[in-house]
Amino acid sequence: MEGTQKAGPEAAQKVLLVSPKTSFGPKLQRTYAGGLGTVNPGERNLLPPLDLLRIAGVLRVAGSDPHIVDEEVDGPLPPVACRRGGRMEADVVICQVSLAAMHEDVRKLAEFVAAGLRTFAYTSIRGHDQWQEILTTSGCAGLLLPEAIPDLGRLVGGGDTGGSHSPGLITAGTARDLAGRPPVYGDLAREPLPARDLVDHRRYVFPALPGHRVTTMNASFGCPYPCSFYCPYPLAEGKKVRAYPVERIAAEFQQCAQLGITAVVFRDPVFTFDRRRTLALCEAIRRTGTGIQWWCETRIDRLDEELIRAMVDAGCAGVEVGVESGDARMHDSAVRKRLSLDTVRAFHRTARQTGLKMLFLLLFGLPGETRHSIANTLEFILELGLSSEEFNVGVITPYPGTPLHDLALSKGWIRADQAQFTSFNVVMRTDELTENELTQALALTEELHRIDGGRAPAGTLADYRRHVLSWAGTGPVPDGQPA
Repeated sequence: MEGTQKAGPEAAQKVLLVSPKTSFGPKLQRTYAGGLGTVNPGERNLLPPLDLLRIAGVLRVAGSDPHIVDEEVDGPLPPVACRRGGRMEADVVICQVSLAAMHEDVRKLAEFVAAGLRTFAYTSIRGHDQWQEILTTSGCAGLLLPEAIPDLGRLVGGGDTGGSHSPGLITAGTARDLAGRPPVYGDLAREPLPARDLVDHRRYVFPALPGHRVTTMNASFGCPYPCSFYCPYPLAEGKKVRAYPVERIAAEFQQCAQLGITAVVFRDPVFTFDRRRTLALCEAIRRTGTGIQWWCETRIDRLDEELIRAMVDAGCAGVEVGVESGDARMHDSAVRKRLSLDTVRAFHRTARQTGLKMLFLLLFGLPGETRHSIANTLEFILELGLSSEEFNVGVITPYPGTPLHDLALSKGWIRADQAQFTSFNVVMRTDELTENELTQALALTEELHRIDGGRAPAGTLADYRRHVLSWAGTGPVPDGQPA
């Protein structure tokens, strides 16, 4: 982009797509939590900006000239002057905004606006108050939600900022009317491939797949399950599962191979939602012959041994599975996954037998959680013999737009600014647990990671169990008994 000049009235619109650097550094994982982003102090993931790659693919087919700057790997942009003669000349800027980093991202937006550039925020945030803050503080032309991606070629080329004909475009005049409305999505089958050639995948890292050139991918979007009470995926992506054609994903794998990419991290909320389609997808990936390894996230109750073996044969190295709790009472009352611990145990055995890596995603602090149920979850980790790489414990976060957020506001539970909404900071209490108790619970998980519970000597495990029991005030409650 630097130093280029427009050749005439028909020259391609130059679009700068920016993922800003923040004080969180690489710990901010923008593709997680449905695109709202998480900040995990215990992981060192650094994944490419998938939504910007998708946007660039759409814009390129529409005749625009997109460029991507991921400041976390490319370094901060130089000062941006107005498009006439500026060092980083552009006609349009689209800048990513994540929930936890919103205030920092908005400052970056405001810099582009002040430089005289037509600027949009791209975000998965669904809260009206947050929309208004982004718009008024930055002065940007509008917000682009994920459902705006298919229409961006017309939006960038035609200058439409009215919002009436552009699904997913939020402006100061439409924000209140559009708040709370269900999103309207375009046809995924018509979306061009992401412009993965615009970033250097050698610079990205996914520790579960070490030594690889890593990219991210979606085979589907959306989650229909009742955990939408607290989960950000249905909020950000909708409750209806929408999938790309199987042939499209095979083409993406071939694209990746041509670019030297050797690993794919799928960001689907429920990768195996449709069993028949997943089997067909695995066969299509296997037939590409690329040898690319991949990782995905799904639900344990949407897996079985045949499906797991098909996934492994197609190159699946591991899965993240939402378990939330190791306490049966919590699963019956609060978790909303309707998942039995015996089902979790059966999956664990099958994964071990097939060589499938696993990462159990657990969550402390749902309404109804107690010290005893937390102790049961920690004991369940020990029962399964999970190593420190096989479990991840977050803390309940009242994402704006979820029913939990409304409940927490009405009860006065929220005690922190949204800049702390990282999934790993204690930002609320409940009627059962104080913020201090939740902080102590997270410290117990950090201790379990430190001793590497699945591999720790018997004496170390005994000491840890005594510590947990002392904190809980009693022994773990047997499955199914009141806490």
